[in-house]
Amino acid sequence: MVLGKIYVVGAGPGDPELITLRGFFLLLSADAVIAGSLVPEELVDLVREKVVYRERLTKERHEEAVATAIRLAKEGKTVVVLKNGDPVLYGRGFEICEEANREGVPCEIVPGVTSLTAAAAKYKIPIGRGGRPILLKTGRSSGDPDVVIFMPENGAEGLVVEDLYGPGERIYQGKPRGRPAIVFQIKG
Repeated sequence: MVLGKIYVVGAGPGDPELITLRGFFLLLSADAVIAGSLVPEELVDLVREKVVYRERLTKERHEEAVATAIRLAKEGKTVVVLKNGDPVLYGRGFEICEEANREGVPCEIVPGVTSLTAAAAKYKIPIGRGGRPILLKTGRSSGDPDVVIFMPENGAEGLVVEDLYGPGERIYQGKPRGRPAIVFQIKG
């Protein structure tokens, strides 16, 4: 049996011209496409004959769409699950790949342009200008938030973490003690 593959592709923040080249070429070469309701209509129109699922993916519909993707991949098809924005940020991209992997189906996430960077570019907001750190906090219904900090290579992460978590906190193995976080050092 020849397995296909599932690609969870970020469509970008609503402007159809902001899909990545890799995402665009995967979309065009796919055998089947599952598209969320917030994906730009112009992208869906390009592959209308390949679209097998197009609607708002509530929890139940999401499970149904993933089952469809897995079934098609097991039939040897290349399936693109087209999500708005970036499938890593709130997009359930990891959940889709985890389920596919449990079923023995290869799955890959292809990142998309996030609304954060697209909005900053559109409105000319210089994120991280002058070496200032960037902090992203994700909201969750329970537990501590995830924290991602981008900072210059020679940044004083201890000071940043103290600002975030209070005096005395330091980064241990890439995260503040007791809190989930990822700290990226950016080479200038």
